[in-house]
Amino acid sequence: MGVTNTRNKGDALLISLAALRIATLLALLVLYHGNKQGQTYETESFADENCPLLGGPSHSNSERGHNSKTQADANTRSRQNDAQTTTWIDYLLGFRQLFPFLWPADSRRLQIRAIICFGLLIAQRIINILAPHQLGIVVASLGSGNIPHKQILLYILYRGLQGQQGVIGSIRALLWIPISQSTYRRLSSSTFSHVLQLSLDFHISKRVGEVMSALSKGGALNTFLDGFAFQLFPMVADLWIAAGYFWVKFDAFYSLMVIAITWFYIYITIYMAVYRGRARREMALREREMEAAKTDALLSYETVHHCGAIHTEISRYEGLMRPYQKAEYKVFFSLNLLNAVQNGVFTLGTLLFCYLNAFQISIDLQQVPMFVTLLTYLSQLQAPLNFFGSFYTQVQNNLVDAERMLELFKELPTVIDKPDALNLTKCDGKISFSSVSFTYSGHQTPALRDVSFDISPGSTTAIVGESGSGKSTIFKLIFRFYDVSAGSIMIDNVDIRNMQIESLRSQIGVVPQDIILFNDSLMNNIKYSRPEATKEQIYGVCDAASIHDKILELPHEYSTVIAMARAFLRSPQILMLDEATSSLDSATEKLIQDSLETVSRGKTTITIAHRLSTITKADQIIVLQRGSVVEKGNHQELLAQKGVYYQMWVKQTQTGDIQYRS
Repeated sequence: MGVTNTRNKGDALLISLAALRIATLLALLVLYHGNKQGQTYETESFADENCPLLGGPSHSNSERGHNSKTQADANTRSRQNDAQTTTWIDYLLGFRQLFPFLWPADSRRLQIRAIICFGLLIAQRIINILAPHQLGIVVASLGSGNIPHKQILLYILYRGLQGQQGVIGSIRALLWIPISQSTYRRLSSSTFSHVLQLSLDFHISKRVGEVMSALSKGGALNTFLDGFAFQLFPMVADLWIAAGYFWVKFDAFYSLMVIAITWFYIYITIYMAVYRGRARREMALREREMEAAKTDALLSYETVHHCGAIHTEISRYEGLMRPYQKAEYKVFFSLNLLNAVQNGVFTLGTLLFCYLNAFQISIDLQQVPMFVTLLTYLSQLQAPLNFFGSFYTQVQNNLVDAERMLELFKELPTVIDKPDALNLTKCDGKISFSSVSFTYSGHQTPALRDVSFDISPGSTTAIVGESGSGKSTIFKLIFRFYDVSAGSIMIDNVDIRNMQIESLRSQIGVVPQDIILFNDSLMNNIKYSRPEATKEQIYGVCDAASIHDKILELPHEYSTVIAMARAFLRSPQILMLDEATSSLDSATEKLIQDSLETVSRGKTTITIAHRLSTITKADQIIVLQRGSVVEKGNHQELLAQKGVYYQMWVKQTQTGDIQYRS
């Protein structure tokens, strides 16, 4: 009778506990889903979110390089509007253009490896069930009076196969290495290729440090993708399998408790991670500012020293480091707090499981071996739950980093080929500007206004004018760094907008004013414009231009001579010289000019000149003023007009800038 009363009391207590669990579970689910419906992914309100991730002040010598701020403001408004309606799902779907990098579609061998890896993942899930179950069998067998050798060895086998460091996990990790490397290689290569193919306006409106930092985030995205494939999905599977296992081996209350504790754990993690996300983004912003300042100072080494700004740059860097460390402190403080709360939630859950199972054992509803199985399985569940906390944090960190790379993919070139663009295989070199006007993005004042002129094939045309008059803009339009705002540019009577960009540029050789040499051999620097060129071809070009010996004679003018050799090696029909000899002394300039005359015979040559004495033999001289053509003609004709060109000539003569006459 006492046993019956005890069991009746036990049943009543179990029913009460069950009702309490179900009510608590329903309340948690309602609270979570209600909050989830009202919560959207909001971009945090500091400067990092209010400007393009890759934006920043321009550091360019472009005539219109300072237009980045206007563009940044436009992007800011766009991002703020998007933030108001973007949910987490929409945000993650924004990464869908990166999904093709997940699957190695170009390698059957890697596809087989991937299939094997996913098969091993399934095997790990099965082992995670068998290991605690087998431990319960071992404990039960110990009461028989004999050593259960078979059961113990089977349990040890399961333990050896279990976990990320187990045999199955290690094999899976080794098989996945080439796949991960392939993802990183394809992603980084595609990003680098994409950036190189973006239009000039992108590059002059972005800070070099920002772009370099974004390009280096392929590893972060790779980690993010690997985490989803081999950590998040297995974790979710383990939790649902655990709920099913507890339902079968214990009862429905255990299963509901697993679900309730899991959801509460995840809810607390996400709730606290909102603050951590803000802190992490602020830290990322401060880090980018700090790294950008460091990169800009190092790239501007000579300017820093010329202006005596060493201490200014050091102070600026240290000033940026202080807010970075303040934000970093918030990140680590919130991380430790989150870990403590997560551990408290799971510890409380374990306490409830232990008391419930102990109570059932005390009233003969469960056996002692099942208590061991329960604790073992709970310890296994703690690993994926703890992982979720760190993984959610890692996801935030990687998304912040990967978002910057994604911003690069979202950038589109403003100058592109038409679907039916012509391949310019042969070029005579006739160039015509017809009522060309052009305005840089973000500016109201046109850089060129209704510019018209013709250049005959094989002729030499010089463009002169004051700084900012549009000389370099003409070069950029011919090279199709930009497309005209109005009018047209024709080469051989074909609008260059109807030509393939690559084929157009293959017919143009450029000797720029600012020449970049790579940290490589002299030979490789020359053949950079044509990597397949042989030594004989390189020597032949240098000899034809009479610059082979000058490379040795003029060590301080290496860059100019090498730039000329690069342009000549391409065998272009059109040569564009952007004040290529402006930095040389008069004697050296005379030597280079003689070489240019030799090589440019029969080619259409356009030159921007500062020293008017270097263009006296030009077939045509175009004088620009405030973006408009004010005079055209040869040297003698323009002098006879006694207009703008004449005034420039007289001024240079009086200041002694004209050292010789050709």
